[in-house]
Order: sequence, then structure tokens, then C-alpha cells
Amino acid sequence: MFKSIITLSAIFIACASFADIRFKNIYQNNMVLQAGEENAIAGKTNPEEAVELSVSAKLKDGKTIQKTLKTKSDKQGKWLVKIPPFPKRTNLELAAKNASGESAKISNVITGELWLGSGQSNMEWHFGNNTVEKEFLEKYQKDADATNGDVRIFTANRFILPEAVDEVCGDWRIIDGKNLRHGISQICYIVASQLSKALDTPVGFINSSWGGSRIEPWISKEAFKSSGVSFNSSNNTEFKNWQEYEEFTSNYAKLREEYIKNFPKWIEQNPTGHLQNQNRASRPKMPIDVLANDHNPTNKYNSMICGIAPLSPKGVLWYQGESNAGQPYFYGDLLKLLVNSWRKHFKRDFHFYYVDLAAINDYQNQPVHYGSWGGIRETMAEVLALPKTGVATSIDSGGSKMQGLGDIHPPHKELVSTRITNMALADVYKKGNPKAARSPRYAGEFKVEGNKLIVKIANAEGLRKMQGKEKLTGFAIRGENPRDWKWADAEIKGDTIILSSPEVPEPKAARYAWANRPLLSVESKYGLPMLSFSTDNGAYVDWGRQKK
Repeated sequence: MFKSIITLSAIFIACASFADIRFKNIYQNNMVLQAGEENAIAGKTNPEEAVELSVSAKLKDGKTIQKTLKTKSDKQGKWLVKIPPFPKRTNLELAAKNASGESAKISNVITGELWLGSGQSNMEWHFGNNTVEKEFLEKYQKDADATNGDVRIFTANRFILPEAVDEVCGDWRIIDGKNLRHGISQICYIVASQLSKALDTPVGFINSSWGGSRIEPWISKEAFKSSGVSFNSSNNTEFKNWQEYEEFTSNYAKLREEYIKNFPKWIEQNPTGHLQNQNRASRPKMPIDVLANDHNPTNKYNSMICGIAPLSPKGVLWYQGESNAGQPYFYGDLLKLLVNSWRKHFKRDFHFYYVDLAAINDYQNQPVHYGSWGGIRETMAEVLALPKTGVATSIDSGGSKMQGLGDIHPPHKELVSTRITNMALADVYKKGNPKAARSPRYAGEFKVEGNKLIVKIANAEGLRKMQGKEKLTGFAIRGENPRDWKWADAEIKGDTIILSSPEVPEPKAARYAWANRPLLSVESKYGLPMLSFSTDNGAYVDWGRQKK
């Protein structure tokens, strides 16, 4: 990591040309701009200098349009021009020239649909990974060759920075069968290909993701400072707000000295695991060097998200959460903060779709698995309270032939990608049935009638037992004791599920699929699995927390 920081300045310089005028690095040959709307084109030159942008647009019907637009750079040398709307499949050549006579040009730019994908390794997961079967790769290599240049992907390079910069490193590639396996995100490619076919348009994806990353590094400092949300940092320290974190990190040298001095004493006083747990409040806090760990807040936003603007995605795909599963009670607020702050940054109320976590490890063998991924799946769903959001569940996938049930990376992303595409087509492009694209989920309402607990389900059209299942499984019910769960008998009635157990005469709460690899049994008539849920805020209760 330290090496990455040291070489960062040189690499960001390499992102730009050495002329006195240039485009921002995200603006390259072969890129995709939004069709049918104004597009902001940005770059850098000498401070306060006149800039002229020549636009040569070749429309689908062969007609050519020429435009010349003028602006002036600001005191930092940044310039921005908005070009007029062009229909899909317009091929553009953009040439920028400053008053000093220097020029820069990008070509083979095409108009279509532009999306952004981000998250951790399951978003990064590409066709060349070792668990991907040969037949799956060959299928999509043929698919990529058939797209005829309509799928183009920018993959952002991995770097961290303590402050935001107005650039993002990486390259645009037109995807074909030859380059598909070389670091191209499966989800980004498959969704792009499916959208392109359905809409008969080019589709571009910006993939800015990092395996193993937490959510905190993807959120801006400004968002943290204005929100007051709680979060976790690289040394597993919880912070109530950004101000507390900033005060802590600003005293790094002093805290490091104190830690080296005091931690050995604490270990001597607390040599056993029992004592260390009992006296954990007095344990000296490990200092945080903001440059030393890629889990620290804001550092990926600073180098891998901020500089994408003023490009503005039509929609965002998010696949992350595994690295935050140990503190699920933070996640809902953080994900909502990410969405709202990104919408503000990109100046677009884009659609946001996330993928919940796939099944992992052994099958559920208890009514409730405490500390499982049930908690993080539940708090992820808090973002659905925001408009234009949706979830593509992967709870019915997970594991691989090569690495077994414990494989955290489902090797083939076609299932979840198709679910994302169906939502996007229905919501963004008004093609398809929105009800058919959304999984059944807990509607937030339940009632008790005698010894029965009746749960209301949203997106419940055609709610049914899963194909091939003998009975409804995966349901748990309890009385007053929050740690005494029993398996529940279940019955589907319309948009409700009726739960009961002879061992729970006075039910108080219920859960479904509360495990890393849960027993699933309910789906919509469209074959989409019902999401896991609790009626007692399980993501918080299980960790001794209060829901805000």
C-alpha cells in the first residue's frame, strides 16, 4: 500500500497528456456519452485562458454536424463546455484548442447510455477468474464479438488519497471476445450487453471497484461532515461522527507514541482473553495513519469516484457489504449517505440498484444464526426507503464447483445481472413490468392474532412456495425472549405469511432466512426469491444496538 501512495503523483501525471491543453482523463477515445441530453466536456489548460471546442458529429443516418463552442478556463486552469444533445449512435470527434495554439483531440466517441458500477470484489469479478468455467467464458466471448463495439467499459485504477482530486485513472475499452477476460467486470459487461440489445443502443460502464473494500472509503468527506453518521475505521475503532475521527487522526504522531508506551502495559495487566474482553474499554486505541490503510474513510471516493464528474451516470450498480458484515448496524445510514451524496456530486437523481449478499458456508440448521449475514442484508434494504432504488437479490446463489460452499464469490454473475437489467429496463427505460423485476420483501408490518403472527409482504404478486420445495422453510418465531427462537410453521395467504409454533403460544417477533446460507422457500410468481427479514430489527438487536 505504501508503494501505491509514493508513486501516486507520477501515475496521476501519466493519466494526462503533457500538452498545455488536455481533456480530463475520463474523456478518451472510444468513450460513451449520454444520448439525448447535454454532455459536459471538461479538461485543463493554462489559467484563465480562452478555450475553443470543435465538435464533429456524424449521425446514424450519415449526416454530419459541426459545432464550435467557446469558454475560458478558471484560475486553476479548469475548463468546461456543454455540448448539445445528440441522438444515440452519434459518432463524435472533439478537438480542444487554447489561445496559445496547443490542441488535444479525442475520437470514436459514441452516444448511448452511461452507467457506473462500484463496490468490492464481487463487482470487480471478471471472466478470467480461476473459478469461471470455460463454457461460461466462451459463451460471453461470442456475445462480446456480436456486440460490434456497442459495449464500452472504463475500468478505474486502484489508488487511495487523503483528499479528493479532479481526476480518475483508467482506460476506456471497446469490448470484444479477445479482451473480455482481461479484468472486465462480469456484472458491468453482462448488464451493458443486455441493455444494449434491449434498447438497440451503445452502453458504456465505468467500473470503479476494489476487492475487500468497506463502504466508508467510498463516501466523501463533505458527506460525512454534514451528516453526523457513525462509522468504523481501519483499526476497528467506532466513531460517532466525522469530527471525532478527524480529531483522532490529526494527532497521529502523539497517539502512536502513547500507544507504543501504553499498550504493553495494558497487555501485562490483561494477559487473558477474558480479561481483555472484560476491560476492552480501557484498551489503548491504535492510532490511524490515513495513508496507511485502504479501509479508511473517503480515500477511494477521493481517487476513484470524485474525478468521474462532470460525467453523470444514468444509473449506479452497487455490490458491496461483505467487508461491513461485522458491523451491520452502521450500514443502512452509510448506504443512504452514499446514494444521496453521489446524487449531489453527479448532479443527477440517478437510479441506484444494489446486490444483496450471496449465500455462503453451510446451510442453515437453526431457526436463527446470530451474527450471520442476515443482519447486513436487512440493513442494506434500508436504502429502499429512498426513491429510485432497488435490490437484485443473490441470496439464492453462492459457492462454486471449484471451492465449494465457502466461496464468497459466485463465479458466474448472469443471474444477478439479469435481475439488475430487468429493473433498469422497467424503471429507467419503461420497458417491461416493474412488478416482475422486484423480489418479495417484508413490508414493515405484522400483527398478532392469538398464537399466530401474520407478516405483510410487499411485491407479493403471486406469492408462492418455491418450485420443488415440499414445505415452507426458513421461518423462525419467538416470544418475549429475544434469544429463544423456534422453527415456525408457515402458510401463504395472499400478500401475507401466517406463522405459528406450538412452542410459542404468544408470539412477539419473526424472522426469515436469517443465516449466511439460509433455507429459502418463498418466491413471487416471477420466480424471484423473497428477501430475508426480521420483524424485530435483528441487525441491531443481535449486536446489542438500538435502531435510530
